[in-house]
Formats: sequence, structure tokens, C-alpha cells
Amino acid sequence: MAKVPHEALHHIFRDEPGLFSRAMSRILDEDFPEVREVSVINGDLTEIMPVERHADTILKVDTDEGEQLLVIEPQTEAQKKKIRSWAYYIAYLENKYELPVTLLVITASETTARWARGSVTLGPSGRPSMRVLPFVFGPDNTPFITKSEVAAADVVFAVFAALTHRLNPEIERALSPLAYALSTTDIATAQFLAEFTDVGLGDSCARSTWKRIIMTMTYPYASKLREELESKGREEGLELGLEQGQLQGQAKMVLAVLDRRGIVLTDAERERISSCTDEDLLLEWGMKAGLVSRTEELFGD
Repeated sequence: MAKVPHEALHHIFRDEPGLFSRAMSRILDEDFPEVREVSVINGDLTEIMPVERHADTILKVDTDEGEQLLVIEPQTEAQKKKIRSWAYYIAYLENKYELPVTLLVITASETTARWARGSVTLGPSGRPSMRVLPFVFGPDNTPFITKSEVAAADVVFAVFAALTHRLNPEIERALSPLAYALSTTDIATAQFLAEFTDVGLGDSCARSTWKRIIMTMTYPYASKLREELESKGREEGLELGLEQGQLQGQAKMVLAVLDRRGIVLTDAERERISSCTDEDLLLEWGMKAGLVSRTEELFGD
């Protein structure tokens, strides 16, 4: 089970390797061969001692076209140094295993997705020696699934799609259909994927929305999760009660500043702020509220 959003975006391919081929087809219209067998390779690519290099997920897959290696890297922001790391991963793995390597970059940020698809090169700017061309999944090309029947047709893909869109202020439109889709699978799988989604959404307003959905659902798989949440809530009740009042006050302050400055908010954006439980994020929004001219600048999505 992944522990943080960064891990969730690549761990899901370890838990469901066939997702790679399906996602390549649905998102990029790439005819990647069907994955038949898979093994996880140690992501530590340090050769002796000098420099530590770790790829997030490396899978060795057996397909109709032979064996290949898949390197799956989540990325939160544009970083020039990551291009060097990606180039190293590809060269090292191709040399060591003598197998073709496919690099996939996953991000929940549209800005980062555009950067990763751009001219990511190494060498002098006028005459680069190497160009790295990763495949990229981001919120701008991954489907935003808002229909229950579509989510139920491929539940694992629906989970991945929701996590990729976790910064979307209208994320609830995807989470409610996902909750229904989980109910169409067996209880054990549904509980695992529900918890996986909870972790993948991170300490965000989207996660608060997901917890609220789970707490009000009548689907069988939600019962155990609800009991766990309620138990945890009782243990931390006093602390949460005190923190909740402070968070609500911070959210109201952000909304008040934006309203006074005439910044128009959609209902979804207003809900995103008022239901946020991330204190650091609320503080950031509070500092930006007096400066921004539109909500995109506030959220930085």
C-alpha cells in the first residue's frame, strides 16, 4: 500500500501491471503490447558508492513483443536535474539488462505535464547531445471520469484517473462515481482501492471530500472503513475538534478577502476552500488572497 500521493501514482502500476497497457491506449492512443507477466526490479541504481540514484518504479514485463523495462516516475514540478536522472535511468538499465526501456512520467499538475512533454534535452542549448522523450500522463490528457458506468468498466483506471485529477476543484464529480464503481467489485478489492484512493488524495480538500463520501455510503465495502474512521475519530476527537475550529476560521478569512476584492469563485472553488483541512495550504491561500487577480493564481494548479 502506498503511503503518500507521490507513491500512489506509481505504486498503482505495481498492484495492477495491466493498467500500463490500458492507460497507454486510453490516454495516449499508443498500441503498447499487452503485459502478460511482470516483476518489480530494485529501484536503487547506484553502481558503487559515490552517488545515490533511485527510480520510483521499475517493472520488467513480458509482452507479445518480448521483454521490456518500464520506468514510472511521478513528478510534482519542473526540475532540470530530473532530466539528467531520467537519462541516467534509461542508459543504465538498457546497458545492464540489454532490454528496451520505456519512461512514463505521471503528474497531477498541468504545468508540469506540459514541461515534461517539451524539449527536455541535455548538452549545450544550441546543440543538445541528448533528448529525453518520456510518455506523460497528466490531468490535461487523462480522462476526468464523472459517470459511474464508465468508472465501473475499469475500476483501477478510474482510481488512477481520480488521483491524477486530485487538484481539480471539481474533483467531487469524479469521486462519487468512483465510490459507486468500487461497489461493483468484491469487498476486499473495494476496501483496498478505497484506502488507496484516500492515501493518494493526500492531505487535501479532495481527501476530505472522499472521507465524507465514504462516511455516508451504504455500500457493504464501506462498513469496515467507516468503523475504522469512526474509531480513529473518537481517539483524536478532542484534538480534531480544536483544530477544526481554527481551520474553519482560516478558510472563512480566505473567502472574505477574495469576496472583498471581487474575485469570483465557483461553487466548487468555494467548497474547496471551506472544506480544506490542510493548515499549510490554507495559510498559503491566505497570503495569496490579497494579491491574485483570478482563482487559477490562488490554487496554482
